Amino acid sequence: MIAPGHATSEVLWWATVIAILIDVPLLILNARWVQSDLFPKLKWYLVGAAFVVYAVLWGAFGSVYYWDALHQAIFPAWFRWLLPFVYGLLFGAVALAFWRVSILMPRWQVVWFSLLGGLVSLVGHAIGISRGLLRVPLLAEVSAVSALVFGVFEFIFYWCIIVSLSVASRWLDMRLLQ
Repeated sequence: MIAPGHATSEVLWWATVIAILIDVPLLILNARWVQSDLFPKLKWYLVGAAFVVYAVLWGAFGSVYYWDALHQAIFPAWFRWLLPFVYGLLFGAVALAFWRVSILMPRWQVVWFSLLGGLVSLVGHAIGISRGLLRVPLLAEVSAVSALVFGVFEFIFYWCIIVSLSVASRWLDMRLLQ
């Protein structure tokens, strides 16, 4: 029997289903909310929101909550408190690249942006898996496939939040400038 607090592939598959049920309405809402004429104007808001979202995620979960159980197995100890800043900068740059690719699409730029955000998880999670992430006790019962698939839908959620924060930030910015 698996001790409480340990993930399994089954848990991740169920989490994937739940994430899909959350992601699809968010993608639809963002697609309706962010028209093709608005998306290009969100460039720096997306970069800033990606920095904030990933700095908070890595600060709370990477450096604090899951450090002992997970991340200390793949990162050197000296890097612990740099994780939020480094990953904030990294994902801010990724947001800029995804924004650039997405504005080239004739329709649904915001959907492309969020889907690219989901796919980027494959890179980071594959690197983590290759460095032993699935050998830590918390994830020892998780298959690589379930972890990678869940990661895509987990990240789509994050990138939908990034879009929402960007739109809200731009709206607030426009209100303050009036």
